Amino acid sequence: MSNLRAGYKEDFPGTAHKIELPRPSLALQTDVLQPPGLRDGENVVPYINYSLLMSVSTKQALYSAANVDLDKTKKVPSRRGRNWFIDRRVGRDNQISNYPYQGSLWDRGHLTRRTAVTWGSGVDDATKASNDSCAYTNACMQHKNFNEDDWRTVEELVAKFKKEKKLTVITGPIFTKSDRYYTREFEDYPVRIPSGFWKILSYVGEDNNLKTQGYVFFQDLPSIKNSKARSRIRLKDMQVTTTEISLWTGLEFDPILFDTNPLKFYSGPEVITIKERKKLLTKNPDTLELDAGIVSETSVANAREEFPLEDFYELIAEVSWV
Repeated sequence: MSNLRAGYKEDFPGTAHKIELPRPSLALQTDVLQPPGLRDGENVVPYINYSLLMSVSTKQALYSAANVDLDKTKKVPSRRGRNWFIDRRVGRDNQISNYPYQGSLWDRGHLTRRTAVTWGSGVDDATKASNDSCAYTNACMQHKNFNEDDWRTVEELVAKFKKEKKLTVITGPIFTKSDRYYTREFEDYPVRIPSGFWKILSYVGEDNNLKTQGYVFFQDLPSIKNSKARSRIRLKDMQVTTTEISLWTGLEFDPILFDTNPLKFYSGPEVITIKERKKLLTKNPDTLELDAGIVSETSVANAREEFPLEDFYELIAEVSWV
């Protein structure tokens, strides 16, 4: 398997559309783990078709970045490609193992989804990639209802692409000052539960231009109360700017992820009328459109009046842990 572990490739969408991995801000740099199994200075852990960066304090990934090739996706044989494992390169004490998941309502929530990286030159390579996605470093505490319901809506979005076959998908948790902690017994190591999760998708459109979408889902009480969200969630209402994800996480993203996300400013879907945006999903799956839509100058101006950017900065500062 090791010879396949090339990890995330920046030029995967094409040499004209390189996407660099996120960089931790100054506030986050001291929290980045130096995996003992990697050479000094190398902190990005490579897997098959994806890579991730680990946090010292949470023992969970700051992000997981994947290359997805829908043309090479293979179906893994039943009961194969699902073996969870401790990554010795990272160190057993630097990651959350199966202990807090056993017999609880908390799932091993994939950051990089297993089926997203289950591709390769053949079924054997795809099966190895599937297994490699089951590293505990690639998992976060997700409530069963959230993992199988709310979060599933945006995970399944990748597989719905029909025309654009190669995607870059970057995902991670959102930690705040109001995070919950999970323990089984008194004096257990408390496992920090993310308050939310984010996902950024980028792909080259038919016009040969890179397009980017950003999403944020919060793991709040309504989302874990039941598993009926998929029938009411409209993905276009969950879209956010790349700036917002950067503010929530303390990660610095490649400028191209800002420039190619039509939602360049924080504006909030509540102040943008449906008529001012292209429809993301259509009833005909053969003509599925996944462009984020166009935000007019009027919408941006109205959004700033409704929710000034300065107020959003203050909101982030109140709950953000960075």
